[in-house]
Amino acid sequence: MTTFEKNYDFSQDDKIYVNWEKNWYFKPDENAKNGNFCIPLPPPNVTWVLHIGHAQMLTIEDIMVRYNRMIWKKTLWIPGTDHAWIATQVVVEKKLKKEKGLTRQQLWRVKFLQEVWNFVKQSRSTIISQSKKMWASLDWSKEQFTLSERNFRAVRKVFKDLYNRKKIYKDSYITNWCSRCQTVLSDLEVKMKEEKGKLVYIKYFVTWKWDAITVATTRPETMFADVAVAVNPNDKKYKKYIWKTVQIPIINREIPVIGDYDVDLEFWTWALKITPTHDKADFEIAKRHDLPMNIYAIDKDGKLTDICGPFAGMDVEEAINAVIDHLENIWNLEKVEEYSHSVPRCDRCNTLVQPMVSEQWFVDVKEAADASFEAIDTNKINIVPSRFKKTFYQWLGDIQPWCISRQLWWGHRIPIWTCENHHQNVFDEDIILENLKDEKDYKWNIWLDMIIFNLVADSKLENIFNIEKIISTLYEDSFVKVQWKVYQAYINSYKLKAKEIGYEKEILELEEVLNSVKSEDIDVILASGEKLAWWLENSKFLEPNDDTYKLVLTCSHCDSSNLKQEEDTLDTWFSSWLWPFSVLWWPEKTKELEEFYPNTVLETGYDIIFFWVARMMFMGYYNMKEEKQDNWKPFENVYLHWLVRDEKWQKMSKSKWNVVDPLDKIKEHGADSLRLSLVLWTTPWNDLNFSDDKLDYNKRFINKLWNASRFVYNKAEIEDAEKIDYDELYNLLSENKNQLTSFDKWILSQLDELIDEVKLSMDKFYFWEAFANVQKFVWNKFCDWYIEISKYDDGPFTPTVLIYALWTIYKLLHPVIPFVTERLWDKLKFDWELIVSSFPEKLWVEKDKTINLLVDSIIALRTLRSKNNIKPHLEIDIYISNFSKSNLLKYKDIIKRIVNAKNILEDDNDEIISDIVWDLKLGIILPESEVDYKQKLYELEKKLEEEEQFLQGIRKLLSSEWFKQRANPKVIEMKEKKKEEVENKILALKEEIAKVKMKLK
Repeated sequence: MTTFEKNYDFSQDDKIYVNWEKNWYFKPDENAKNGNFCIPLPPPNVTWVLHIGHAQMLTIEDIMVRYNRMIWKKTLWIPGTDHAWIATQVVVEKKLKKEKGLTRQQLWRVKFLQEVWNFVKQSRSTIISQSKKMWASLDWSKEQFTLSERNFRAVRKVFKDLYNRKKIYKDSYITNWCSRCQTVLSDLEVKMKEEKGKLVYIKYFVTWKWDAITVATTRPETMFADVAVAVNPNDKKYKKYIWKTVQIPIINREIPVIGDYDVDLEFWTWALKITPTHDKADFEIAKRHDLPMNIYAIDKDGKLTDICGPFAGMDVEEAINAVIDHLENIWNLEKVEEYSHSVPRCDRCNTLVQPMVSEQWFVDVKEAADASFEAIDTNKINIVPSRFKKTFYQWLGDIQPWCISRQLWWGHRIPIWTCENHHQNVFDEDIILENLKDEKDYKWNIWLDMIIFNLVADSKLENIFNIEKIISTLYEDSFVKVQWKVYQAYINSYKLKAKEIGYEKEILELEEVLNSVKSEDIDVILASGEKLAWWLENSKFLEPNDDTYKLVLTCSHCDSSNLKQEEDTLDTWFSSWLWPFSVLWWPEKTKELEEFYPNTVLETGYDIIFFWVARMMFMGYYNMKEEKQDNWKPFENVYLHWLVRDEKWQKMSKSKWNVVDPLDKIKEHGADSLRLSLVLWTTPWNDLNFSDDKLDYNKRFINKLWNASRFVYNKAEIEDAEKIDYDELYNLLSENKNQLTSFDKWILSQLDELIDEVKLSMDKFYFWEAFANVQKFVWNKFCDWYIEISKYDDGPFTPTVLIYALWTIYKLLHPVIPFVTERLWDKLKFDWELIVSSFPEKLWVEKDKTINLLVDSIIALRTLRSKNNIKPHLEIDIYISNFSKSNLLKYKDIIKRIVNAKNILEDDNDEIISDIVWDLKLGIILPESEVDYKQKLYELEKKLEEEEQFLQGIRKLLSSEWFKQRANPKVIEMKEKKKEEVENKILALKEEIAKVKMKLK
């Protein structure tokens, strides 16, 4: 026998999630008939702990996913994590230093990366666990990782394709350098901090003259790498020195004075020192004037170089004051001013970031940016909200090549191999297949060679290895657990590839051998080991030496086999740019890629439009245009969510002690309360202020829904019922509409309207609007009205209507509060499970205007009671004009009961405090003992003053010629009606004031 507890216990929510996952409810429904819906989860950094921003993201995406399942779309929500190159490497390096006293250089690359992998596997399990705690109905069987075996292959393929198309190239350019992390940083990893510094005025003496050019700088330590002083050719003071030379103070190296119109005549001293290796603006000027770009004042360790004379070897921040003192001693210092300015610091370690010219890898995205601009401008890609189109246009209109190389070990190693003759070769696994074209009678297994190539290229296997090492590596767990062992991850991918290119026999043979290597049968093990060894011995790409093997690649330019792979890795964003198609198992042509590309929605924060969203568009264009033609776009819609702030509208940060842990809030209030609080009560796409008050309110709402369900459970005697079938319930009400009470019809017609409203809001991505409407319906129309009236106006189908109403409410609320609705669905014995149910259909019940009039009339009468502070238990007389002739007459007892009225009068008199509802005049008669006429007069006169001020504003607007000429005629008409309405209200208030004044005499 089912029991219905008095209170909702959200601590049991985990059991519901486990049941959903166990029954594979998060997988796409192959029987869905209304199209496809796909959304890839923006991958959180694998080192992170999920915060309130992630909770908001998961809530919004889960709402979309659950709704699309309910409207019978084949729905795929793909989970994944990002390897977070710099954050992860920094954490592991600190851990190694603290626990073992070692640096990564002491471990060498492969062993260090094994330490990182061990750390990441543990960290990733935390992310997965938290995501499940936060209710995410992700298809965990499709989990992805930016450093998975498949993604390594995808990244190399993209790099190779873009390199061959001359979109990827190597060049010297000025970038951000962190001396602590020893790598180039993107602008995203650099935080500008306002700091107090010094503005130093340095005199550069003109060669063989007593004159000097004064230059103001905040970075005097970089002057040793100056290559020129620039002045504006229009400057009367300094233009005479153009083409002459000046001397750099202290080291006395001569540099030219150049003329450049970019020198601002309003700028401090009308002259600039040009240091192209340490300043982005100077770099551009130096390029225009063909100045040297090989002189450095600061090295990669953040120390001053040998050209800095007595300051060589000093730390940059320590050297500043020493340089200033020296300048003063030799009369090259004009003055020093205190100066606040923005200083670039590494987001990971707070080290001062140095702009520095270095040789890096870049990708040219101009062509893709133009195509993306056109896709947004023509709405091929829908931006929600549309105001962010402007942000896209600004970025795309001034696009520059992107630096994609990083000086780290953790990440995607750049797939470039260089021979001793300096020839560059870009390889991916297809190099094995390309070399097979001329081989008619090969004796090795091409798929095994491809796996070995990938493992070496990924730094998971040393270039020289033995058979025991290759077996142990292949039998390691794949990082993505659903792919099982490493060798299985490769073989499952290659089976698809084999169907495209052939060699299916070889892949099945390799699978059989690797499955047997760790058999319990010793003969099977020996046979498998011998076969594996035979393949290794006969491989065209492996050089055997005693019991070891060396992977040998050949230069495509000179046939040299002495190749060395690039040490640098790719920016972590490079693999993230491929996310829309790599999560669908590209580069293989999978069923998922065919069905779910382009993705339906990309949901993310508006703060990474440039760093991620735009770049995914570029990679979609470069990699999918050939296959998808005009449908290359990575996603159809971009939904940009708001930021979560604290209750004082401050940005959350650890330094302010206002960071919210969503798991703590789930323990205190339940997951559903948190979800509602992250969606409701925000103006469209503006930041949300989060507070415990909102959580408390939504927790009360959920309890209200629980108690309403408990009432229906008892009233409809569900305890003794069998499972309730929706079709039977729907048909029963549909066939017996003529036997429904007016209130039954009213609530069903209201539900019909609500279904339409929610559908419209959901399809427009107006989630807050959809669920605010449902919440308001539950609070007001269902609980406060229909349930209360059903207690004493009970028709033969009222219990059925109550059950149907709850059935519809659960469905409408399920996308946002899935746990309590699933629990209630089960409690009321509805068939199947709510998560696999469909979106509710309308019953098409005709509206009953009389009930709407009744409801509005009762609300008005109760409001009059409340405004006049009449105690709830006190019976009063009420007034309804023409009551005996109105349609409300048959609801006399209901009105008297709800309003707590003694009599309903029809004769108007001066004692009545009135209001107008539709065409009826309503009112209450106040007991003399209850009326404070002085207070009443004060309130009425205050209200009159407000209305008169409002009327004055409208009159002023309507008398304005400017307004009359420019305003839409409909707006003018609306304002005229409003003026008339306010004038009538003022007349009514004056009448009421006159009545009250008579009472005070």
